[in-house]
Amino acid sequence: MWFKDFLNMYKAGISHEFLFYFNVRDLVDNNRYMDRYIQEEFIKQRGFSIIAFYDISRGLTFYDSVMEKEFHKITLNEAVNLTHSLPSKVFPYIDAALKNAKMAVFIDHVEKIIPAVDIGSMSLEERTALIWLCEWSVNTRISAVGSTIFMLSDNLADVSREVLKSSYKIEPILVELPGENERRDYIEHLIRDKNIKTDITIEEFAKLSSGLSKKAIKDIKLRAEAEDVPISFDYIKEKKYSVLKKEYGDVLEFIYPEIGFEDIGGMERAKNYLMKNIVNPIRNGDLRRVPMGILLCGPSGTGKTLLVNALAKSSGFNCVKIDMSRILGQYVGESEKNFKKCLLGALSQQPVIVFVDEIDTAFRRGDGGDSGVSRNIFSEFLQFTGNTNNRGRVIFIAATNRPDLLDPALKRAGRFDKKIPVLLPDIKERAGIFKVMIKKYGFETDITDFTGFAARTDNYTGAEIETVVRKAYEIANEDEREGNVLTGDVLGEAIQKCRPSTQQVEFMTELAVKECDDMDLLPEKYRDQKLFNA
Repeated sequence: MWFKDFLNMYKAGISHEFLFYFNVRDLVDNNRYMDRYIQEEFIKQRGFSIIAFYDISRGLTFYDSVMEKEFHKITLNEAVNLTHSLPSKVFPYIDAALKNAKMAVFIDHVEKIIPAVDIGSMSLEERTALIWLCEWSVNTRISAVGSTIFMLSDNLADVSREVLKSSYKIEPILVELPGENERRDYIEHLIRDKNIKTDITIEEFAKLSSGLSKKAIKDIKLRAEAEDVPISFDYIKEKKYSVLKKEYGDVLEFIYPEIGFEDIGGMERAKNYLMKNIVNPIRNGDLRRVPMGILLCGPSGTGKTLLVNALAKSSGFNCVKIDMSRILGQYVGESEKNFKKCLLGALSQQPVIVFVDEIDTAFRRGDGGDSGVSRNIFSEFLQFTGNTNNRGRVIFIAATNRPDLLDPALKRAGRFDKKIPVLLPDIKERAGIFKVMIKKYGFETDITDFTGFAARTDNYTGAEIETVVRKAYEIANEDEREGNVLTGDVLGEAIQKCRPSTQQVEFMTELAVKECDDMDLLPEKYRDQKLFNA
């Protein structure tokens, strides 16, 4: 896809200088990396006389000696001893070659040459390189000759923002991670060797490897061979976590839940909605039914985070959490750079659930007191959540107990366009929660019907019922008692000693009910039209 985008822009004469970013060090097909692919699919077919490569560590190198001689001929041999110099020394000669021959130059690790810092904080060397790179993009002589500049960077946010200004004609091109079909084709290519042990099918391998580059997939295969173990679900999960943690662990929290919908009590309406409108449509390829984003509203402790974890487990989708404490940095531009990396990392995991807890405090427009950082991040978040291309690929789910504090731009249709209330459990749901919690901790009990205990815990949240169950186990293990069975007397005593502590439950419940935009998602007791339409 990236090559097609580049080719279309080149043919249309939009630019002759391009900035490729993100997955630029991966295999494009089964055998060729990016520079070789561009050479064979683009450069060789268009009669370029010079192909050169530059990065700070290796300096200026050439595709072959004939091209190197041609370069030195054009530059009158003045650059013979300067090919391993810094940009300020080499770029003037590259400039001369670009204007006098049809030259293709690859500039790798461009973020090391023109880093994303304030221009005032740049060194003279960095400012000089920035001027050359920007000026090349608008030079008509370079365009007329047919020369082309290819810049490569792992992270666009690490590159000086100056190059993206509209006054210059440098076109950024996202090189995405391989999609499922690409991964499947590559895996088929890799495991032609019948000696490789696998406990999963190629289709399963392709699905499980979402978010990984082809290099990472090959690494899994080679490690499994070296360790003489089969490639399995658990093996891929372990290696994948290691890769993703290393790549994005500084800005994203990866969630690997252990419980599914069957392991949580209550919330039947919410669970049914998520299965029918997210999990099943995505699995069946019908993304029209999938909402752009979901806002979970309700009092603290009612299980909003638990519901997201269960969705991730039951669907099998990747799940990440945006934690703003990992995003915000102390240096100018660092927070915005981290957030761009965070979103790109989330996008690479598709289909992926992106969870934002307490979104009312995480994303705000800001008042300028932080030099515009909050405003910039908020704007970036709005743009990303409103991108319809992400429907069914990136599922944003946010949780809040104060939806009234959210910016209206976040709640509009096309972003978090489905609001699901997660409220206090009713008597039947509380009975189910008691049963699930005792099973969760593996506690022994002789109770078969929890209805009576559910009746005694009116206005308890799921978290508070969990506290009661743990207190019951604590009581059952006191020295003067025999055994540690959770009997009716023990559980009753725990209920007496554990009172509900959640503050402002009624207020937060009312806010969640008012915010709900679908009556089908409301419990019967809240379906009074006056309250729903209030």
